[in-house]
Amino acid sequence: MIAESSRVRDILAIDVGTSGLRLGVFGPSLDKRFEARRSYKPHIYDRGKADIDPKVWWSALCDCCAEAGAALADVAVVSLSVTTPGLIPMAADGTPLAPAVLFFDARSHEQAAAIRSLVGERRFLDETCNLPVTGGSSLASILWFRDEQPDVFERTAVFGHTNSYMANQMTGRWAIDPSTTSITGLYNTARNDLTWNADILELAGISSAKLPPLMQSFDPVGTILPAVAAQLGLPADCTVLCGGNDAVLAALSGGQREPGEINLISGTCDIATVCTDRPIASPNFNVRCHVIPGRWLTFFVLNTGGEAFEWFRTLSCREMDAATFYDSYVPEVLERFLSDPNLDVREAALPEYKPYLAGSRYSLEPLTAAFSGLTLETTRDDLLLSLVRGNASYVGRHLQEVARLVPMGRRVRISGGGSAISCMLDARRRWTGDFEYVFQDQSSLLGAAMLGQIHQARERPDAVTGFHPFRHLRGSHPRS
Repeated sequence: MIAESSRVRDILAIDVGTSGLRLGVFGPSLDKRFEARRSYKPHIYDRGKADIDPKVWWSALCDCCAEAGAALADVAVVSLSVTTPGLIPMAADGTPLAPAVLFFDARSHEQAAAIRSLVGERRFLDETCNLPVTGGSSLASILWFRDEQPDVFERTAVFGHTNSYMANQMTGRWAIDPSTTSITGLYNTARNDLTWNADILELAGISSAKLPPLMQSFDPVGTILPAVAAQLGLPADCTVLCGGNDAVLAALSGGQREPGEINLISGTCDIATVCTDRPIASPNFNVRCHVIPGRWLTFFVLNTGGEAFEWFRTLSCREMDAATFYDSYVPEVLERFLSDPNLDVREAALPEYKPYLAGSRYSLEPLTAAFSGLTLETTRDDLLLSLVRGNASYVGRHLQEVARLVPMGRRVRISGGGSAISCMLDARRRWTGDFEYVFQDQSSLLGAAMLGQIHQARERPDAVTGFHPFRHLRGSHPRS
Protein backbone atom coordinates (compact mmCIF):
# COMPACT_ATOMS: atom_id res chain seq x y z
CA MET A 1 0.00 0.00 0.00
CA ILE A 2 1.27 3.48 -0.91
CA ALA A 3 1.66 5.78 2.06
CA GLU A 4 -0.75 8.73 2.07
CA SER A 5 2.16 11.19 2.22
CA SER A 6 3.66 9.83 -1.03
CA ARG A 7 0.43 9.39 -2.98
CA VAL A 8 0.06 11.57 -6.08
CA ARG A 9 -3.36 13.17 -6.29
CA ASP A 10 -5.59 14.56 -9.03
CA ILE A 11 -5.12 17.58 -11.31
CA LEU A 12 -7.84 20.15 -12.02
CA ALA A 13 -7.30 21.63 -15.50
CA ILE A 14 -9.19 24.81 -16.41
CA ASP A 15 -9.33 26.05 -20.01
CA VAL A 16 -10.54 29.66 -20.26
CA GLY A 17 -11.33 30.12 -23.94
CA THR A 18 -12.65 32.92 -26.12
CA SER A 19 -16.22 31.62 -26.16
CA GLY A 20 -16.36 29.17 -23.29
CA LEU A 21 -14.70 27.62 -20.24
CA ARG A 22 -13.93 23.93 -19.84
CA LEU A 23 -12.94 22.13 -16.68
CA GLY A 24 -11.44 18.66 -16.41
CA VAL A 25 -10.36 16.49 -13.50
CA PHE A 26 -7.42 14.27 -14.44
CA GLY A 27 -5.72 11.50 -12.54
CA PRO A 28 -1.92 11.52 -12.06
CA SER A 29 -1.55 9.47 -15.28
CA LEU A 30 -3.77 11.97 -17.15
CA ASP A 31 -6.85 9.78 -17.29
CA LYS A 32 -9.79 12.20 -17.50
CA ARG A 33 -12.33 11.53 -14.77
CA PHE A 34 -14.73 14.42 -15.23
CA GLU A 35 -15.40 17.28 -17.64
CA ALA A 36 -17.79 20.23 -17.62
CA ARG A 37 -18.15 23.33 -19.77
CA ARG A 38 -19.99 26.62 -19.94
CA SER A 39 -20.41 28.90 -22.96
CA TYR A 40 -20.32 32.69 -23.07
CA LYS A 41 -19.87 35.38 -25.71
CA PRO A 42 -17.33 38.17 -25.95
CA HIS A 43 -18.59 41.71 -26.38
CA ILE A 44 -17.89 43.05 -29.91
CA TYR A 45 -18.92 46.67 -30.46
CA ASP A 46 -17.95 50.21 -31.50
CA ARG A 47 -16.12 49.46 -34.77
CA GLY A 48 -14.23 46.37 -33.70
CA LYS A 49 -13.62 46.62 -29.98
CA ALA A 50 -13.67 43.14 -28.48
CA ASP A 51 -13.62 42.43 -24.75
CA ILE A 52 -15.27 40.47 -21.97
CA ASP A 53 -15.98 41.00 -18.29
CA PRO A 54 -13.51 38.72 -16.41
CA LYS A 55 -16.25 38.00 -13.89
CA VAL A 56 -17.91 35.97 -16.65
CA TRP A 57 -14.91 33.62 -16.55
CA TRP A 58 -15.13 33.30 -12.78
CA SER A 59 -18.87 32.67 -12.86
CA ALA A 60 -18.37 29.94 -15.47
CA LEU A 61 -15.69 28.34 -13.28
CA CYS A 62 -17.98 28.39 -10.24
CA ASP A 63 -20.78 26.75 -12.23
CA CYS A 64 -18.46 24.02 -13.55
CA CYS A 65 -17.04 23.32 -10.10
CA ALA A 66 -20.56 23.06 -8.66
CA GLU A 67 -21.36 20.51 -11.37
CA ALA A 68 -18.15 18.59 -10.61
CA GLY A 69 -19.00 18.26 -6.92
CA ALA A 70 -17.34 15.22 -5.36
CA ALA A 71 -15.06 14.78 -8.40
CA LEU A 72 -12.92 17.60 -6.96
CA ALA A 73 -12.34 15.91 -3.61
CA ASP A 74 -8.85 14.57 -4.38
CA VAL A 75 -7.48 17.51 -6.42
CA ALA A 76 -4.01 18.69 -5.38
CA VAL A 77 -3.00 20.88 -8.35
CA VAL A 78 -4.96 23.49 -10.32
CA SER A 79 -3.59 24.30 -13.79
CA LEU A 80 -4.69 26.96 -16.25
CA SER A 81 -4.97 27.13 -20.03
CA VAL A 82 -6.02 30.57 -21.19
CA THR A 83 -6.98 32.70 -24.15
CA THR A 84 -4.25 35.27 -24.70
CA PRO A 85 -3.79 38.05 -24.02
CA GLY A 86 -7.08 38.91 -22.32
CA LEU A 87 -5.36 42.04 -21.01
CA ILE A 88 -6.97 43.30 -17.80
CA PRO A 89 -6.18 46.44 -15.79
CA MET A 90 -6.62 45.42 -12.15
CA ALA A 91 -6.61 47.05 -8.74
CA ALA A 92 -4.24 45.86 -6.01
CA ASP A 93 -6.87 43.44 -4.69
CA GLY A 94 -7.38 41.88 -8.15
CA THR A 95 -10.60 43.72 -8.98
CA PRO A 96 -10.88 44.34 -12.75
CA LEU A 97 -11.02 48.04 -13.58
CA ALA A 98 -12.16 47.42 -17.17
CA PRO A 99 -13.16 44.46 -19.35
CA ALA A 100 -10.45 42.11 -20.62
CA VAL A 101 -9.18 43.18 -24.07
CA LEU A 102 -9.19 40.17 -26.41
CA PHE A 103 -6.76 39.25 -29.20
CA PHE A 104 -8.97 40.44 -32.07
CA ASP A 105 -9.72 43.83 -30.51
CA ALA A 106 -9.26 46.76 -32.91
CA ARG A 107 -9.00 49.79 -30.62
CA SER A 108 -5.24 50.37 -30.43
CA HIS A 109 -4.03 50.78 -34.04
CA GLU A 110 -2.72 54.29 -33.35
CA GLN A 111 -0.82 53.23 -30.25
CA ALA A 112 0.72 50.25 -32.05
CA ALA A 113 1.94 52.47 -34.90
CA ALA A 114 3.32 55.12 -32.52
CA ILE A 115 5.32 52.71 -30.35
CA ARG A 116 6.70 50.93 -33.42
CA SER A 117 8.01 54.27 -34.66
CA LEU A 118 9.44 55.22 -31.27
CA VAL A 119 11.23 51.95 -30.52
CA GLY A 120 11.95 50.79 -34.08
CA GLU A 121 10.62 47.65 -35.71
CA ARG A 122 14.06 46.04 -36.01
CA ARG A 123 14.62 46.34 -32.28
CA PHE A 124 11.22 44.84 -31.50
CA LEU A 125 11.96 41.88 -33.76
CA ASP A 126 15.50 41.35 -32.43
CA GLU A 127 14.58 41.50 -28.75
CA THR A 128 10.88 40.74 -28.33
CA CYS A 129 10.51 38.80 -31.63
CA ASN A 130 7.12 40.44 -32.23
CA LEU A 131 5.77 43.73 -33.55
CA PRO A 132 3.06 45.51 -31.56
CA VAL A 133 -0.36 45.31 -33.16
CA THR A 134 -3.83 46.11 -31.96
CA GLY A 135 -5.45 43.51 -29.71
CA GLY A 136 -2.78 40.82 -29.78
CA SER A 137 -0.10 43.05 -28.28
CA SER A 138 -0.62 44.02 -24.64
CA LEU A 139 1.81 46.91 -25.07
CA ALA A 140 -0.50 48.64 -27.57
CA SER A 141 -3.54 47.96 -25.38
CA ILE A 142 -1.84 49.34 -22.26
CA LEU A 143 -0.95 52.49 -24.17
CA TRP A 144 -4.58 52.78 -25.29
CA PHE A 145 -5.67 52.83 -21.65
CA ARG A 146 -3.02 55.48 -20.95
CA ASP A 147 -4.28 57.66 -23.80
CA GLU A 148 -8.04 57.02 -23.75
CA GLN A 149 -8.80 56.06 -20.14
CA PRO A 150 -6.08 57.77 -18.08
CA ASP A 151 -8.06 57.34 -14.86
CA VAL A 152 -8.05 53.56 -15.36
CA PHE A 153 -4.36 53.61 -16.23
CA GLU A 154 -3.48 55.54 -13.08
CA ARG A 155 -5.60 53.37 -10.80
CA THR A 156 -4.22 50.14 -12.26
CA ALA A 157 -1.90 48.26 -9.91
CA VAL A 158 -1.23 45.43 -12.37
CA PHE A 159 -1.87 44.89 -16.08
CA GLY A 160 -2.19 41.12 -16.35
CA HIS A 161 -3.44 38.45 -18.69
CA THR A 162 -6.22 35.92 -18.28
CA ASN A 163 -4.08 33.59 -16.18
CA SER A 164 -2.90 36.53 -14.04
CA TYR A 165 -6.52 37.30 -13.14
CA MET A 166 -7.58 33.70 -12.50
CA ALA A 167 -4.49 32.84 -10.45
CA ASN A 168 -4.86 36.02 -8.41
CA GLN A 169 -8.51 35.27 -7.70
CA MET A 170 -7.47 31.86 -6.38
CA THR A 171 -4.30 32.74 -4.46
CA GLY A 172 -4.17 36.51 -3.97
CA ARG A 173 -0.81 36.52 -5.79
CA TRP A 174 0.26 37.83 -9.20
CA ALA A 175 1.90 35.85 -12.00
CA ILE A 176 2.36 35.66 -15.74
CA ASP A 177 4.29 33.23 -17.95
CA PRO A 178 6.37 33.46 -21.16
CA SER A 179 3.89 31.60 -23.38
CA THR A 180 1.24 34.26 -22.78
CA THR A 181 3.48 37.34 -22.56
CA SER A 182 5.97 36.59 -25.32
CA ILE A 183 3.99 38.46 -28.01
CA THR A 184 3.28 41.54 -25.88
CA GLY A 185 6.24 43.57 -27.17
CA LEU A 186 7.42 43.89 -23.55
CA TYR A 187 9.05 40.51 -22.88
CA ASN A 188 12.59 39.49 -23.82
CA THR A 189 11.28 36.67 -25.98
CA ALA A 190 14.58 36.11 -27.80
CA ARG A 191 16.37 35.45 -24.49
CA ASN A 192 13.36 33.91 -22.74
CA ASP A 193 14.98 34.55 -19.38
CA LEU A 194 11.92 35.64 -17.36
CA THR A 195 12.71 39.35 -17.73
CA TRP A 196 10.79 42.32 -19.06
CA ASN A 197 12.53 44.54 -21.61
CA ALA A 198 13.49 47.51 -19.43
CA ASP A 199 14.45 49.79 -22.33
CA ILE A 200 11.12 49.37 -24.14
CA LEU A 201 9.24 49.87 -20.89
CA GLU A 202 11.13 53.13 -20.33
CA LEU A 203 10.45 54.36 -23.86
CA ALA A 204 6.77 53.47 -23.50
CA GLY A 205 6.51 55.17 -20.11
CA ILE A 206 5.27 52.02 -18.36
CA SER A 207 6.59 51.07 -14.94
CA SER A 208 7.57 47.43 -14.49
CA ALA A 209 5.77 47.66 -11.14
CA LYS A 210 2.51 47.57 -13.14
CA LEU A 211 3.36 44.13 -14.57
CA PRO A 212 3.08 40.74 -12.84
CA PRO A 213 6.09 38.67 -11.74
CA LEU A 214 7.29 36.29 -14.45
CA MET A 215 7.47 32.55 -13.88
CA GLN A 216 7.28 29.34 -15.89
CA SER A 217 3.87 27.95 -16.83
CA PHE A 218 4.40 24.89 -14.63
CA ASP A 219 5.56 26.94 -11.60
CA PRO A 220 3.29 27.31 -8.55
CA VAL A 221 1.78 30.73 -7.88
CA GLY A 222 0.65 29.73 -4.40
CA THR A 223 -1.83 27.75 -2.32
CA ILE A 224 -5.52 28.38 -2.91
CA LEU A 225 -7.14 30.83 -0.51
CA PRO A 226 -9.35 29.11 2.10
CA ALA A 227 -12.46 31.09 1.16
CA VAL A 228 -11.96 30.31 -2.55
CA ALA A 229 -11.38 26.61 -1.82
CA ALA A 230 -14.70 26.56 0.03
CA GLN A 231 -16.44 28.49 -2.76
CA LEU A 232 -15.22 26.11 -5.48
CA GLY A 233 -15.40 22.91 -3.44
CA LEU A 234 -11.66 22.23 -3.64
CA PRO A 235 -9.32 20.86 -0.95
CA ALA A 236 -7.71 23.60 1.13
CA ASP A 237 -4.16 22.51 0.24
CA CYS A 238 -4.48 22.87 -3.57
CA THR A 239 -1.49 24.38 -5.38
CA VAL A 240 -2.36 26.78 -8.22
CA LEU A 241 0.04 26.87 -11.21
CA CYS A 242 0.69 29.89 -13.42
CA GLY A 243 -0.62 28.15 -16.55
CA GLY A 244 -0.08 29.00 -20.20
CA ASN A 245 -1.48 29.97 -23.58
CA ASP A 246 -4.19 27.63 -24.85
CA ALA A 247 -2.75 27.04 -28.33
CA VAL A 248 0.72 26.34 -26.94
CA LEU A 249 -0.75 23.85 -24.49
CA ALA A 250 -2.72 22.19 -27.28
CA ALA A 251 0.57 21.81 -29.15
CA LEU A 252 2.17 20.34 -26.02
CA SER A 253 -0.65 17.79 -25.72
CA GLY A 254 -0.07 16.82 -29.35
CA GLY A 255 3.62 16.13 -28.73
CA GLN A 256 5.03 19.19 -30.53
CA ARG A 257 8.43 19.48 -28.87
CA GLU A 258 11.13 18.96 -31.48
CA PRO A 259 12.42 21.51 -34.03
CA GLY A 260 10.57 21.43 -37.35
CA GLU A 261 7.41 19.80 -36.00
CA ILE A 262 4.21 21.42 -37.33
CA ASN A 263 0.88 21.79 -35.60
CA LEU A 264 -2.38 23.18 -37.00
CA ILE A 265 -5.47 23.94 -34.94
CA SER A 266 -8.61 24.45 -37.00
CA GLY A 267 -11.14 25.94 -34.62
CA THR A 268 -12.71 29.36 -34.16
CA CYS A 269 -9.29 30.59 -35.31
CA ASP A 270 -6.84 28.74 -37.51
CA ILE A 271 -3.51 28.58 -35.68
CA ALA A 272 -0.37 27.20 -37.31
CA THR A 273 2.76 26.63 -35.21
CA VAL A 274 6.24 25.37 -36.05
CA CYS A 275 8.57 24.34 -33.22
CA THR A 276 12.11 25.76 -33.26
CA ASP A 277 15.15 25.51 -31.00
CA ARG A 278 16.02 29.17 -31.51
CA PRO A 279 13.98 32.35 -31.80
CA ILE A 280 13.29 33.52 -35.34
CA ALA A 281 11.38 36.68 -36.10
CA SER A 282 9.40 38.14 -38.96
CA PRO A 283 6.87 40.96 -39.33
CA ASN A 284 4.55 38.34 -40.86
CA PHE A 285 4.06 36.10 -37.82
CA ASN A 286 4.40 35.93 -34.05
CA VAL A 287 6.87 33.98 -31.95
CA ARG A 288 5.73 32.47 -28.67
CA CYS A 289 7.88 30.82 -26.06
CA HIS A 290 6.98 27.18 -25.59
CA VAL A 291 6.00 26.04 -22.10
CA ILE A 292 9.06 23.77 -22.08
CA PRO A 293 12.64 25.08 -21.89
CA GLY A 294 14.73 25.68 -24.98
CA ARG A 295 11.85 25.79 -27.44
CA TRP A 296 9.95 28.50 -29.31
CA LEU A 297 6.93 28.31 -31.60
CA THR A 298 6.30 30.38 -34.70
CA PHE A 299 2.71 31.36 -34.27
CA PHE A 300 0.46 32.28 -37.17
CA VAL A 301 -3.19 33.06 -36.61
CA LEU A 302 -6.11 33.51 -38.97
CA ASN A 303 -8.54 35.31 -36.69
CA THR A 304 -11.62 33.86 -38.40
CA GLY A 305 -10.89 30.30 -39.44
CA GLY A 306 -13.90 28.28 -38.35
CA GLU A 307 -15.75 31.45 -37.45
CA ALA A 308 -15.78 32.38 -41.14
CA PHE A 309 -17.74 29.21 -41.93
CA GLU A 310 -20.31 30.07 -39.26
CA TRP A 311 -20.56 33.59 -40.71
CA PHE A 312 -21.14 32.08 -44.17
CA ARG A 313 -23.77 29.68 -42.84
CA THR A 314 -25.81 32.37 -41.10
CA LEU A 315 -25.52 34.70 -44.09
CA SER A 316 -25.92 32.36 -47.07
CA CYS A 317 -27.35 29.09 -45.76
CA ARG A 318 -29.99 30.25 -43.32
CA GLU A 319 -32.26 27.36 -44.18
CA MET A 320 -29.67 24.90 -42.78
CA ASP A 321 -29.04 24.07 -39.17
CA ALA A 322 -25.42 23.61 -38.10
CA ALA A 323 -25.50 19.81 -38.42
CA THR A 324 -26.82 19.92 -41.98
CA PHE A 325 -24.30 22.58 -42.99
CA TYR A 326 -21.16 20.96 -41.55
CA ASP A 327 -22.05 17.28 -41.91
CA SER A 328 -23.71 17.35 -45.34
CA TYR A 329 -23.49 20.59 -47.31
CA VAL A 330 -19.80 21.48 -46.88
CA PRO A 331 -18.54 17.91 -47.50
CA GLU A 332 -20.76 17.53 -50.57
CA VAL A 333 -19.51 20.80 -52.09
CA LEU A 334 -15.88 19.85 -51.43
CA GLU A 335 -16.30 16.31 -52.78
CA ARG A 336 -17.91 17.52 -56.02
CA PHE A 337 -15.16 20.06 -56.52
CA LEU A 338 -12.21 17.77 -55.73
CA SER A 339 -13.55 14.99 -57.98
CA ASP A 340 -14.12 17.31 -60.95
CA PRO A 341 -12.18 15.88 -63.96
CA ASN A 342 -11.35 19.47 -64.98
CA LEU A 343 -10.34 20.57 -61.50
CA ASP A 344 -7.82 23.23 -62.48
CA VAL A 345 -10.27 24.83 -64.92
CA ARG A 346 -13.00 24.70 -62.28
CA GLU A 347 -10.76 26.35 -59.71
CA ALA A 348 -9.66 29.10 -62.09
CA ALA A 349 -13.29 30.23 -62.34
CA LEU A 350 -13.67 30.65 -58.57
CA PRO A 351 -13.82 34.14 -57.03
CA GLU A 352 -10.96 35.33 -54.85
CA TYR A 353 -11.46 35.68 -51.10
CA LYS A 354 -9.38 37.77 -48.69
CA PRO A 355 -9.73 36.18 -45.23
CA TYR A 356 -9.83 39.22 -42.95
CA LEU A 357 -13.32 39.12 -41.45
CA ALA A 358 -11.79 40.06 -38.08
CA GLY A 359 -8.75 41.92 -39.40
CA SER A 360 -5.18 40.66 -39.24
CA ARG A 361 -2.75 40.27 -36.36
CA TYR A 362 0.12 41.27 -38.64
CA SER A 363 -1.03 44.58 -40.06
CA LEU A 364 -1.25 48.04 -38.57
CA GLU A 365 -4.12 48.74 -40.94
CA PRO A 366 -7.60 47.44 -40.06
CA LEU A 367 -7.91 44.93 -42.93
CA THR A 368 -11.30 43.64 -44.01
CA ALA A 369 -12.48 40.57 -45.90
CA ALA A 370 -13.59 40.70 -49.53
CA PHE A 371 -14.77 38.54 -52.40
CA SER A 372 -13.69 39.63 -55.89
CA GLY A 373 -14.17 38.30 -59.40
CA LEU A 374 -17.89 37.69 -58.95
CA THR A 375 -20.09 37.21 -62.01
CA LEU A 376 -23.75 36.39 -62.64
CA GLU A 377 -22.66 32.75 -62.85
CA THR A 378 -21.11 32.73 -59.36
CA THR A 379 -22.98 30.34 -57.07
CA ARG A 380 -23.21 29.89 -53.33
CA ASP A 381 -21.04 26.79 -53.70
CA ASP A 382 -18.38 28.89 -55.46
CA LEU A 383 -18.31 31.37 -52.59
CA LEU A 384 -17.88 28.56 -50.06
CA LEU A 385 -15.03 27.03 -52.06
CA SER A 386 -13.37 30.44 -52.30
CA LEU A 387 -13.62 30.83 -48.54
CA VAL A 388 -12.05 27.39 -47.96
CA ARG A 389 -9.27 28.16 -50.43
CA GLY A 390 -8.63 31.65 -49.03
CA ASN A 391 -8.29 30.40 -45.47
CA ALA A 392 -6.15 27.38 -46.38
CA SER A 393 -3.85 29.30 -48.74
CA TYR A 394 -3.30 32.03 -46.13
CA VAL A 395 -1.94 29.47 -43.66
CA GLY A 396 0.02 27.75 -46.43
CA ARG A 397 1.93 30.94 -47.24
CA HIS A 398 3.06 31.12 -43.63
CA LEU A 399 4.42 27.58 -43.70
CA GLN A 400 6.29 28.38 -46.91
CA GLU A 401 7.93 31.39 -45.26
CA VAL A 402 8.98 29.43 -42.16
CA ALA A 403 10.40 26.65 -44.35
CA ARG A 404 12.80 29.22 -45.83
CA LEU A 405 14.05 30.12 -42.32
CA VAL A 406 14.36 26.78 -40.51
CA PRO A 407 14.32 23.09 -41.45
CA MET A 408 10.74 21.88 -41.33
CA GLY A 409 9.12 18.45 -41.39
CA ARG A 410 6.47 17.17 -43.79
CA ARG A 411 3.98 15.92 -41.21
CA VAL A 412 1.28 18.24 -39.89
CA ARG A 413 -0.55 17.30 -36.72
CA ILE A 414 -4.00 18.78 -37.17
CA SER A 415 -6.85 19.12 -34.70
CA GLY A 416 -10.06 21.02 -34.11
CA GLY A 417 -13.59 20.80 -35.43
CA GLY A 418 -12.74 22.29 -38.81
CA SER A 419 -10.29 19.51 -39.62
CA ALA A 420 -12.91 16.84 -38.87
CA ILE A 421 -15.21 17.99 -41.70
CA SER A 422 -15.26 15.34 -44.42
CA CYS A 423 -12.96 16.16 -47.39
CA MET A 424 -11.43 19.13 -45.56
CA LEU A 425 -8.00 17.49 -45.25
CA ASP A 426 -7.97 16.90 -49.00
CA ALA A 427 -8.71 20.60 -49.49
CA ARG A 428 -5.89 21.43 -47.07
CA ARG A 429 -3.52 19.25 -49.06
CA ARG A 430 -4.35 21.18 -52.22
CA TRP A 431 -4.22 24.68 -50.78
CA THR A 432 -2.23 24.68 -47.53
CA GLY A 433 0.48 22.35 -48.84
CA ASP A 434 1.09 18.75 -49.78
CA PHE A 435 1.94 17.62 -46.26
CA GLU A 436 1.11 14.39 -44.47
CA TYR A 437 -1.88 15.51 -42.42
CA VAL A 438 -2.43 13.46 -39.30
CA PHE A 439 -5.62 14.14 -37.38
CA GLN A 440 -4.86 14.18 -33.68
CA ASP A 441 -7.24 14.76 -30.79
CA GLN A 442 -5.23 17.52 -29.16
CA SER A 443 -6.57 19.59 -26.34
CA SER A 444 -5.54 22.70 -24.46
CA LEU A 445 -7.36 21.17 -21.47
CA LEU A 446 -5.12 18.11 -21.64
CA GLY A 447 -2.10 20.42 -22.08
CA ALA A 448 -3.03 22.19 -18.85
CA ALA A 449 -3.28 18.81 -17.11
CA MET A 450 0.20 18.00 -18.44
CA LEU A 451 1.52 21.14 -16.73
CA GLY A 452 0.12 19.70 -13.51
CA GLN A 453 1.88 16.41 -14.18
CA ILE A 454 5.15 18.26 -14.88
CA HIS A 455 4.79 20.14 -11.59
CA GLN A 456 4.15 16.91 -9.69
CA ALA A 457 7.14 15.21 -11.34
CA ARG A 458 9.41 18.10 -10.35
CA GLU A 459 8.10 18.24 -6.81
CA ARG A 460 7.79 14.49 -6.22
CA PRO A 461 10.12 12.57 -8.56
CA ASP A 462 9.95 9.65 -6.12
CA ALA A 463 6.19 9.41 -6.53
CA VAL A 464 5.83 10.16 -10.28
CA THR A 465 8.22 7.48 -11.45
CA GLY A 466 9.28 7.18 -15.06
CA PHE A 467 8.04 10.62 -16.07
CA HIS A 468 10.77 12.97 -17.31
CA PRO A 469 9.16 15.83 -19.27
CA PHE A 470 12.45 17.52 -20.18
CA ARG A 471 14.61 14.48 -20.82
CA HIS A 472 14.65 15.12 -24.58
CA LEU A 473 16.28 18.57 -24.14
CA ARG A 474 20.03 18.46 -23.74
CA GLY A 475 21.39 20.74 -21.06
CA SER A 476 17.94 21.98 -20.02
CA HIS A 477 17.33 23.07 -16.48
CA PRO A 478 13.65 22.60 -15.70
CA ARG A 479 13.96 24.19 -12.29
CA SER A 480 15.42 27.43 -13.66
